[in-house]
Amino acid sequence: MTRMLNPRGAYAAVLLLMSLQATAAVAVPEPVQRDRAGNRLEPLTEQAGPMDADEGAEATSAWLCTADHLWCVRTARQGDEGAAQLEVAQQVAGEAAPRFRYVPLVTAGDEVRNYRPWPYLLRMAPGIGAPQPPRDPQQAALENVLVGVLIESNTMYSGGGASASQLSLSRIYHEDDGIQIDSVLTVPSDGNAMIRACFSEKDMQQRAGACHDEYSFSADLNLAPDGEGMPVLRYTTRATRYPAGVSRERDSLAMGRLTRKDLRTETDRTCSFQRTLRFSGQGYQPDAPLPQCSEFTEL
Repeated sequence: MTRMLNPRGAYAAVLLLMSLQATAAVAVPEPVQRDRAGNRLEPLTEQAGPMDADEGAEATSAWLCTADHLWCVRTARQGDEGAAQLEVAQQVAGEAAPRFRYVPLVTAGDEVRNYRPWPYLLRMAPGIGAPQPPRDPQQAALENVLVGVLIESNTMYSGGGASASQLSLSRIYHEDDGIQIDSVLTVPSDGNAMIRACFSEKDMQQRAGACHDEYSFSADLNLAPDGEGMPVLRYTTRATRYPAGVSRERDSLAMGRLTRKDLRTETDRTCSFQRTLRFSGQGYQPDAPLPQCSEFTEL
């Protein structure tokens, strides 16, 4: 989790820039996570990529692979600057060259976004992942997986800035006549914001010297160990604000004079939560609605 320290002059601005440049990630505890059905959530590490990778694509990340090197992923752009994609390489036993899959990534007009592979891959147990298991034994023997990409954006304000990222998961599964790729989950994964709150000496006194409001959001995505069939996921978040009581939805100077007891990091109870995500129909659904947390998860 990226966490910003309390601002103290110019040094705080340096910390902010470092925070905005850091890679946002939905963290998953090590090592490999397994559930009752035999599904496995595995970390990916940077490794040499497949030899037959598309040379026409402009890579925007390194190759990240499973420990056995049977699955590798990277983000890249193909042709048009806006045509971002997640490249997935699957090495099948008995085949010299890997099979490549391409997950198109949605762009948002003129908004500048960075795309990075989620550094984990969920390998599903035999017979799990496809709506209808293939009749072809060779296709049925191939692994179905969940892969992810982190969609990152940031902006700078006068005296501050913000960054935010989302995790988008896609399912790759095998059928008798080939493969299918579909999007199954998109959730906020990380957010940081520093908002200037002092514009005069009077403001500094009213704010007890704390001249920036800070907002932080982080999330963990884990594999529930008691899941059966399609993987069951647990999504856990933590949101904080500094000083206590501030909000991006109202003028901080209108909340009255701050005291020393307000100069603390406060956990937001509404946006610090846990949900169990189960696959239903075409994607994952939480066991309860997600709260509205845009002040932590949007720019």
